[in-house]
Amino acid sequence: MMKSLCTSLAALAFLSAAPAFAASRPWPPRQPWPPNDLSRPQPPRMPVAAALLGVPPPPDAVVLYDGRGLGQWNLAADPRSGWHQSRGRMLPGGKVFNWLLSKRSFGSVQVHLEFREPEPAGGNGQERGNSGVRLMGVYEIQILDADHNQTYADGLPGAVYGQTPPIAVPVMRPGQWQSLDILFDAPRFQGKRLVRPPYVTVLLDGIVVQDHQVIFGNTSAHKVPLGYVTRTDRGPVGLQDHGEPSSIVAFRNIWVRPLHPHGR
Repeated sequence: MMKSLCTSLAALAFLSAAPAFAASRPWPPRQPWPPNDLSRPQPPRMPVAAALLGVPPPPDAVVLYDGRGLGQWNLAADPRSGWHQSRGRMLPGGKVFNWLLSKRSFGSVQVHLEFREPEPAGGNGQERGNSGVRLMGVYEIQILDADHNQTYADGLPGAVYGQTPPIAVPVMRPGQWQSLDILFDAPRFQGKRLVRPPYVTVLLDGIVVQDHQVIFGNTSAHKVPLGYVTRTDRGPVGLQDHGEPSSIVAFRNIWVRPLHPHGR
């Protein structure tokens, strides 16, 4: 069953043909909402009782964390960041907007990880269990505690941060382990010219929340559309430390499977 699950996840993102793309477009056309606009319509929320937990890494995966050390992560980049492990979990140190990056770089990938929001919950909006997964070091998929918590639509869990809200918001009580599965199709550049943008499919707790969604450039700035500032086709996987005590999100079972879609 686990093997078929991994195969199904890998197939989801790359079955449909990519829509036409104008390389000069820095931001979605006909986009009526700027990033992080509180007036943007909210996606529906749905309670979920279980997640895709314990999914083992396929034979061709790179294991980034299995409870036995942080050797795959670049702790030397900021020795004072405070990222550490405890009882088989990775934990941030509580340093504002600190990103822990993998030592290895990746292009198109399948990512699986499990995370747990703080319990009891604290803070509101973006200060409630805030973290994220950064693809290639620049494209963030949001992690947030959505249980009885309101925020802007493109900052909800499963969002392409500041760009595209999730199709729906699976909601679990804080303190439970959840799953995040990502299929990422890396961008193509010829020199500084964008030939093909990145695309992402995201499953949160087994629910599809992004379906082969184009990523419209870097996602790191609050309320500011950046465009494609970083023009590479490979980069590290990153985990965010948002800084507040209410955002100490725990991680476990993290693996990355390199993919080569479209003949790469």
